[in-house]
This record gives sequence, structure tokens and C-alpha cells, in this order.
Amino acid sequence: MPQTQIWNENMPLSRFMSLITKAYYGALTKRLEHLDIEHYYSILITIEDQKGGLCSQQFLCNLLHVDKASMVKKIDYLAKRGLVKRGKNPKDRREHIINLTEKAIRILPEIHQAVNELNSSAVMGLNSKQQEAFF
Repeated sequence: MPQTQIWNENMPLSRFMSLITKAYYGALTKRLEHLDIEHYYSILITIEDQKGGLCSQQFLCNLLHVDKASMVKKIDYLAKRGLVKRGKNPKDRREHIINLTEKAIRILPEIHQAVNELNSSAVMGLNSKQQEAFF
């Protein structure tokens, strides 16, 4: 059987990046599978980063580069698990504001720890300048 390479100079860089993304999210999801939140960690972290500020569905779509229909499904999924709640923006009732629940706030330290450990593993062997260039 011929040896196959994952990468060669004729392959689009996006294909290689896609393989890395799948491997990364697969490892992260495996570490946190007991939380039953699929791979929607980025949404929870993004809402948390707003530090109590208004975080609308549209803001999440724009920042995470996700279309509106997909974001609605993801927010529905997280809401059913008691991790987020929707509310109306008091200044614009057409806008949905997404807030973390106490349950989400309790599990976010575990998510951060898993992300930090996985990130550290991913750049193991690189010096600080190489890590900075990578990120």
C-alpha cells in the first residue's frame, strides 16, 4: 500500500487547517463530553467575554462567523440544556439578548481549563516567539 501524506504543496492550506480544526474540536469535545454541550464552547466563552454587557444573537453571528439560522439552532440547543437564556433588549425589543445561566457560569472554569491544556499541548515544543507567531 502506498504511503499517503496529509500535506503537500499542491493542497490548499484551508484543507490542512480544516483537518487541524476537526482534530482540535474532537479532542476538546472528548474531554468535555460529560457536559453535554456538543462543541458550542465558543458561544459560551464569547457571551462570558461580554462581562454582563448586551450580547445579541446578531453579535454572536458576526463575531463567530455563523449564519442566523445556525445560531438560532445553537442557542436553542444551549437553552434546552439550561446554559443560556434569551431576553429582549429593553432599548430595541426586536433584538434578542443572550445571557449565561448560573449553570453555565459554574462549568466555564472547566471549559477554560480544558481549552488552556489543549492549547498548551498544541504548541508544546515551540519556544515563546514561535508560539506568539502561531497565535
